[in-house]
Amino acid sequence: MFVAFLLSIGLTIFGVRRYRELAHGTEARTITEREVRDLARHDPLTGLPNRRLFDDELDLCVGLATDTHQVAVLMLGLDGLKRIKDTHGHAAVDKALCDFATRLADLLRKDGLLARIGGDEFGIVLPNISSLEDPANLARRIVASAADSSAIETGAAELSLGIGIAIAPLDGVTPHELVRRAERALYRAQGDGRSRVRFFEPDMDMHVERRINIERELRSAIATHIIEPHYQPVVSLVSNRIVGFEALARWENKTSGHIPPDVFIPIAEETGLINALGDQLFRRACLDATAWPKTFSLAFNISPVQLRDSALGERIISLFEQTGFSPRRLEIEITESAFVERNGAAKTVIDELRQAGVRIALDDFGTGYATLSQLLSFRLTRSRSIAASCRISTTALTAG
Repeated sequence: MFVAFLLSIGLTIFGVRRYRELAHGTEARTITEREVRDLARHDPLTGLPNRRLFDDELDLCVGLATDTHQVAVLMLGLDGLKRIKDTHGHAAVDKALCDFATRLADLLRKDGLLARIGGDEFGIVLPNISSLEDPANLARRIVASAADSSAIETGAAELSLGIGIAIAPLDGVTPHELVRRAERALYRAQGDGRSRVRFFEPDMDMHVERRINIERELRSAIATHIIEPHYQPVVSLVSNRIVGFEALARWENKTSGHIPPDVFIPIAEETGLINALGDQLFRRACLDATAWPKTFSLAFNISPVQLRDSALGERIISLFEQTGFSPRRLEIEITESAFVERNGAAKTVIDELRQAGVRIALDDFGTGYATLSQLLSFRLTRSRSIAASCRISTTALTAG
């Protein structure tokens, strides 16, 4: 009888301990599952909600949106991260992103949601806005905050951004529709320049569709060598004779007809196609120029985006060898924005070309904000004023 009593007590104690172990295990699994779910809905770098949580919260807010209780969606695109990475490395980019996320969170009201949507893109959901001034004021504060340099170990990282805004139910009644239209407003803001804010407008859909079509056809045009250089005579004011030609890109599209350079060149720059297009046109221009009189020069425009590529100089010099065109007959034209960007690669490329014998000219001098010291540091051969009515430069900055 006593043994049975002891056995009963032992079994009871074992049962209690087993129950506690099972309860503890269940609680631990619940905590772990909750942590896993939480990690799956947050960005590991900044700790902000990610796209999944952003979509879920936006879906809830849009479902409650009315004409008197509207919801604003702000899509933010950062500019400057690649420059930071190239100059300071990946760790500096991570720090700049975290600093920016912290400043952004401090600006947001309590009922707003801030998420990191992608590498350089953030999203904000602002529910229950009383007027369009609510998201507009927030956007202005964000732009001002982004203008403050982010301190990193080797200096300061300057960021700029574009912001696109869409309003529910005015601009859409589904999360997908709102995000798409806020992104289109963001695209227009980024096209307007640094640190701009744009609300969605109905004509943006048409604008973006046209831009997408041009980009698709541009890729095909580059692959099939449809875009060609056309040559504008360069006339000497002294002798009144042709002394060379300037190569200008011309694109005749089968469906759209003539597409101006000021339409397709910016798209080529934004999509990273400008280097392939520039190299292709330059090769063709050099081959054409070898058939000209040996005294004729070739002027060729290089965009600031191309000058960010430190390998550009080597590629151009290589094309001299391939085509047999003399570098001393070439004049490269660059714009003032190449100086304002403070891009070290640009100076490296220009120095390489100058050493090879290429002349460097400043095109449309007076349209930018480059300082005289910046201009002189590039040791330009000549400049052409915006007021000049012909292709010939009459103002030499330095003899080189």
